[in-house]
Amino acid sequence: MTRKVAAYVDGSSPSGALTMRQKMLNEIAAGSTPVPAYVARLSLRVVAMDWHAGFVAVAFRIPDDLCVEPDVAFGGHVAGIHDQAAGFVLCSLLDDDMMFATTRLNVRYLTVTRPGEVRAEATLHTMNERSADVRVSLTQAGRVTSESLVTEAIRKAKR
Repeated sequence: MTRKVAAYVDGSSPSGALTMRQKMLNEIAAGSTPVPAYVARLSLRVVAMDWHAGFVAVAFRIPDDLCVEPDVAFGGHVAGIHDQAAGFVLCSLLDDDMMFATTRLNVRYLTVTRPGEVRAEATLHTMNERSADVRVSLTQAGRVTSESLVTEAIRKAKR
């Protein structure tokens, strides 16, 4: 990132304090935040998470009832995990007066993802004042099952 986008490359806000989103990431990682309704409904609950500015490693548990075939996770759910991980990366970088929304989610499925624990690693690829690209890799039992490029539009929040 070459320009300031309401946060510095190291993830700090212009004031040097943690943003509300960064505090939320700390709470999610500690397991001490309430689960939003959409997270519960879409079964995107975090099992464990580590993060720093521009990077997250997050574990999710895919439930058995999200299989389209025996022992094969629904691809749409896998895509949702990619999207959620990419969003966490933006949360690690943007100041609280900014908002973001997914404009592209390009997932490449490499092999079957099974129910159980998966690990998503998401890294900021590029960012400017209007958008960010995040690369996500999903692994299960040490094997990459899918990869994605997620584009997020960035705008000043209208409050």
